[in-house]
Amino acid sequence: MFKKYLLFILMLVSIGCAKIDSTPETSDEIYRDLLVELDIAKASLESEEKNLIKLQEEQSKVVPQTGQIKFAMKRLYETKAVLEKLTQQKQFFEISIELRKQEVRARYLEARKGGRPWPDKKEIEDYKSTLKLQREKFNWDKNKGTKKDVPRGTK
Repeated sequence: MFKKYLLFILMLVSIGCAKIDSTPETSDEIYRDLLVELDIAKASLESEEKNLIKLQEEQSKVVPQTGQIKFAMKRLYETKAVLEKLTQQKQFFEISIELRKQEVRARYLEARKGGRPWPDKKEIEDYKSTLKLQREKFNWDKNKGTKKDVPRGTK
């Protein structure tokens, strides 16, 4: 009797281990990071759209021939430029997410067949170091090389 239960449990475990994950991208750290970036881009876009509406209302209330119209038009133009940039950023993240999803699924199946390791720690490490370099601000000094963002007046 005990042997039957043991055999049954081993069979269930072996079947459970052999099951292929239909959404391997959910366990991919880079994919999840791209989703977070997309959410941030969407929130920024919504905020800037509200700002644009507010600026359009302010422009309609400007008194003609007072010089305020040029200032209002400049702010409106700058806001539209930021809005276009944020729209492009949102599209970039949507495309990146879709590409990453396809890539992760292919790599996951490759890893199941005995190819590359899953998840690939080296790839995640490279991604994090690239992000760090992209996000950090550097001050360039031709005499001293690069320095991280240092407040003025300090050496």
